Amino acid sequence: MLQQNLVGEVLQGHYQVISQLGGGGFGDTFLAIDTSKFNRQCVVKRLKPQNQSTMQWVEQAFEREARMLEALGRHPRIPDLLGFFQEQQEFFLVQEFISGSNLRAHLIRGQQWDENRVIFILQNILEVLEFVHQHGVVHRDIKPDNLILQNPNNQIVLIDFGAVKQISTQVFNTQGQVASTTYVVGTQGYMPIEQMRGHPMLCSDIYAVGMIGIEALTGVFPHELGTDPNTFEVIWRPRVLVSEDFARVLSTMTAYHPSQRYQNATLALQAIRELTQTVLPSSVRQTPPPQPVTTNTNVRYAGFSTRFAADIIDKTILIIASFMFDFMTNGAANADGFWGRLFFYYIVIGFVYATVMESSAIQGTVGKMLLGIAVTDASGNRITFEQSAKRYFSKILSYITFLFGFFIAGFTNKKQTLHDIVSKSLVIRKSR
Repeated sequence: MLQQNLVGEVLQGHYQVISQLGGGGFGDTFLAIDTSKFNRQCVVKRLKPQNQSTMQWVEQAFEREARMLEALGRHPRIPDLLGFFQEQQEFFLVQEFISGSNLRAHLIRGQQWDENRVIFILQNILEVLEFVHQHGVVHRDIKPDNLILQNPNNQIVLIDFGAVKQISTQVFNTQGQVASTTYVVGTQGYMPIEQMRGHPMLCSDIYAVGMIGIEALTGVFPHELGTDPNTFEVIWRPRVLVSEDFARVLSTMTAYHPSQRYQNATLALQAIRELTQTVLPSSVRQTPPPQPVTTNTNVRYAGFSTRFAADIIDKTILIIASFMFDFMTNGAANADGFWGRLFFYYIVIGFVYATVMESSAIQGTVGKMLLGIAVTDASGNRITFEQSAKRYFSKILSYITFLFGFFIAGFTNKKQTLHDIVSKSLVIRKSR
């Protein structure tokens, strides 16, 4: 047997191990260089079979799963399998090293992603998972840690398949036959019930992808979310406001019963792509540069009539709120300076109301929410508080130009008003 720490060892005569990346019950992972390939970096995985008395079965299963990884590695967003071998009764896989940060680094607890951004990251994941499912393979351990964002396009690369891990966990009966597994392959919070019971299915991966979407939307780790005691469904809807269509897709992906989910990545991807017809593409990076989107012709910008109706709703809310605030602070009998106070309250309450709501995950005031429109920046992301404040105060320009600042929306490609142009924002229709 080889020593526990392989750092400094040379395997197969040319894989020189330089550091350990991780370890666990299934095996250890090391960073190595291939001295026969110009010192190209690679990842070496050492499996730890739990039963040494059935080496022939383990060897056959290991080769079968390695061949599967070799076939999947032909996809540009799955690591290429560079080699697999047995050395001193231990089993090794060598895979392409993928540079970049994993999705876990971008999912910060308490920080909520906007709906558009989540939709496009799920599409990114499902595009590569579709290839895996078309080969009849269940990944079994889809989680943010196993999704690498590769520059320059931040495309998702899928790593660390769970099939080979299971070889290390087999339990055999007295006849040398496989009886069970000692561990369930997967990660708490991303595993559905059937996978916890040792029966993973293609739709088990869909559950994991859906939970990643919910985690991004809510800023809450999946294992910290509660479940309904009657239906056993994950409770997440009260934590965030999203469109009904997207909520329905996520609920289908994460349904408790496997039969109620999308059965494979192709079906889930089709549902997600239908949502992308009316939203702007969004980079997964935390602070993407505000570059205008010019290539997506499917974006539906909100027209004047819809925005006008939303504005009427919001003005009604603000006037009522201003009346109520004046009544509570000055009483019904104090008529001195009433209209001046009312105007002041309207401006102050309106500022807080518009800037807070438009820069939040809601991306719009009550009027906009009711009419299915949202405020975004030029790249389709949530606007900042500063942008929202600039947008609010620049509306004064739209008013003092005898409303021409509003009407110019009919003459711009993206239906931008004057205050949209000043604040570099857009008003788009949400997906239906």
